[in-house]
This record gives sequence, structure tokens and C-alpha cells, in this order.
Amino acid sequence: MPIDKEETKKQAYRFLKSYHSLVKLSLDGQDGAFESKAVEIVGMIEAFRDNLDDVRREIFANLFTRRVGERLKLFQLYETLEIDKAEYERLKTEILLDFAKSYRGGVLLRNVEN
Repeated sequence: MPIDKEETKKQAYRFLKSYHSLVKLSLDGQDGAFESKAVEIVGMIEAFRDNLDDVRREIFANLFTRRVGERLKLFQLYETLEIDKAEYERLKTEILLDFAKSYRGGVLLRNVEN
């Protein structure tokens, strides 16, 4: 079945936006299933980020793993990475689809419904 790229992107984006909540859970100091699962997922997200090339890593970090005050504005990101908006959108889509495919055997992938 073909992949619905738009829905897959949305699914991966929503999942990755939970990164900071997962970090809080993993540092909460409570022993339990939620904490250990959060530690595992944070580790997977960080491993994915660390395996990206420099440009993709910067985009990924700016979108998901940096704190709000540390994030670059889009124009600053374009300038720093020497890319334009179209290239940024292409790379962001590529990152989200790659993450969706790699995370737990593709559980974030959404198929086109007929």
C-alpha cells in the first residue's frame, strides 16, 4: 500500500513534539513503566538526531529538541544553513518521513486509504 506522505508527516511531527514532555518524564525520578519508556523513547529520538548530517541535524534540533528560547527563527536558520524556504521544507519532509519509517518498524507510517 502506498504511504500517505502528508498524514505520515503530521503523525511524526506530533510524536516528535512530545520530546520535551518525554524528557521531563524521564528525569522525574520515579521508578516505573512511564519513566523507563520515556527514557527509551528519548534515547531513540536522540540517536536518530545524532545520525543525521549537519544540516538535517540542525533542522531537527531546531524543530524538536531545543528549548523555545534557544530556537532560531526561520530566517536565521535559512541564513545559518545557507538554504531557502523550499529546501528547508524539502529537508523537513525528508526528516519526518525517515523518522516515521525508522521508528519501531514504521508504526508512524500512514497508508493512503481508498
